[in-house]
Amino acid sequence: MLTGDLVRASLRSGKIRPRYLRVDDEELQAETEALIALFGSHVGQPIGRLEEAIADHIGDGTDFAVRRGLVKLLMDRATVEMVSPMEPSELRRAVFEAAAARWPVSRTADGQSSRHEVLGEVGAPLGLSAAEVDEVLYADLKSAHRLMDVELPEASLLLERYNLSLAQAMLLRAHELVITLPRPDARQTRLLVRAMKFRQLLHRAEREGDTLILRIDGPLSLFRQTQRYGLQLALFLPTLLALDAYELSAVISWGQARLPATFTLTHKDPPRSLRREKGQWVSDEERQLKKQWKKLKTPWTLERCHRLIDLKGHGVLVPDYEIRHPDGRKALLELVWSWRRKTFERRFEALQRAAPPNLIVAVSVRRHVGEEEHPELPEGAVVAFKGVIQAKRLIEVAENVAI
Repeated sequence: MLTGDLVRASLRSGKIRPRYLRVDDEELQAETEALIALFGSHVGQPIGRLEEAIADHIGDGTDFAVRRGLVKLLMDRATVEMVSPMEPSELRRAVFEAAAARWPVSRTADGQSSRHEVLGEVGAPLGLSAAEVDEVLYADLKSAHRLMDVELPEASLLLERYNLSLAQAMLLRAHELVITLPRPDARQTRLLVRAMKFRQLLHRAEREGDTLILRIDGPLSLFRQTQRYGLQLALFLPTLLALDAYELSAVISWGQARLPATFTLTHKDPPRSLRREKGQWVSDEERQLKKQWKKLKTPWTLERCHRLIDLKGHGVLVPDYEIRHPDGRKALLELVWSWRRKTFERRFEALQRAAPPNLIVAVSVRRHVGEEEHPELPEGAVVAFKGVIQAKRLIEVAENVAI
């Protein structure tokens, strides 16, 4: 993802507009291919050599920020490691001690001990030549780390990723997002809601006629975990981009002065999803729940829910699971991850008014993000959990509420 200094955007009349790249620009594609080739030619070499080659290649041209941005995205796909047969600091200590014992040491054999001889003496017990010792003597320096591998995309895909990263950078500065979906089908709604839940985003879903409106709290609206939350919000964006039609509006703070600005994004703008969204998002807690479920050997089954329930003016409900019994009884399971006290109370009130009577709500008490204390959870079909969702407890509640 692009760092703040690499984000290119213009602010006019309170509206922020990222400077997206033209993916079909032949000159830009040629430059991108040259950068990709530069990375490919330096695999196995110290990262310092790659950085020098990049600096020589980029120079001080007018598109410096664009090139640096593309380099940053390529570095994100690279594997860089320290390569040394032993801890470099220990190797340096051995070399310095050997040099002190032979002092004075020169670089040439003029009657004194040479540097080459000292390195050879230290390397011999390790099976290393003097040249090999010299090569790894400072292998722990960042510039000496080696480029072991790099995932090299096609030029057009890297340019697409650049545009996506610009849009994601906007969301990292957001206070709130409003996503409008005109006439969405049930599949699209389930796709987005499940993605928001998987990313543990604070969200609310509302219907206005045939339009679905999703409101998502931005990282700047939180008092803690803003960096982690912002990353999850950015990772959610490709799911939205995979839809056929959408409108996004976000209130953000821009620049060092943190000026208020509005960022908008629609399906007509350049950024697009680079992968096919299948909606198979499963959290670690859910995996543990399924493992527990199998061990219980209960007749009740836990299955993904594909229903979309209109809460009659109180938003929509997309349950995560159905808990089924062979006799035909069913219970619905809604998982609540990150939440605030006021929004949770408002949401729970809406569920009490309009949700099916066989709904079970499982709430993570560790994901409360507000400053105020979390509310006392009502008894009945609300199950609180910390790190693990208790399968046995869910089955006990299902026995009472399933219909």
